[in-house]
Amino acid sequence: MSHVVCLRHPGEPEDSYREQVQTLGAFEWAPADDVDADSWVQQAAAAITARTGGEPVHVIASGRAVPRALMLAVRHADLVISVLADDPVVDEDDPTYWELLRGVRAPTLVLVAAPTQDTDTSQAQTIAGGVDNGVMVIIDGAAVPVHRQASHSFHEWVTSFMSIAEGLRALASEQQSDQKEEQHA
Repeated sequence: MSHVVCLRHPGEPEDSYREQVQTLGAFEWAPADDVDADSWVQQAAAAITARTGGEPVHVIASGRAVPRALMLAVRHADLVISVLADDPVVDEDDPTYWELLRGVRAPTLVLVAAPTQDTDTSQAQTIAGGVDNGVMVIIDGAAVPVHRQASHSFHEWVTSFMSIAEGLRALASEQQSDQKEEQHA
């Protein structure tokens, strides 16, 4: 399995992804300071490249870090195999948000906690519906954030999805190789 990075928003506890680090072999990253989205994405890409030698990663993000993880997937598509977003917090009134969703090419899994039957899952639905290859899973009875409150379910879903994303990536690479061979023949 490829590398997994857990992206935190500044101010989130440093051990937010402790279980994912242990179970998935992930590493965590957050900027030292609260920076604008462009700087955040640039710093995240540099940190991922430094840590993995430029190998692509699966990106896990939660809450307010989700829109920036999606931005990373658009601006550094070569670094992102998949986006695994849980309990996203997005600004649906921002017109650039909708444009951002259309630019995401990485398979994206959105997991959302639903502690009650009337839990609002609309923000998660906008991501899953707005991204090509977007999928949403509701974890009934779980509290926010789902990656900590229902870690077993979270790990089962993300592990399966990461395997699918890697298979899709390998298939796309194989198809590109076949096309190049046909062009040279």
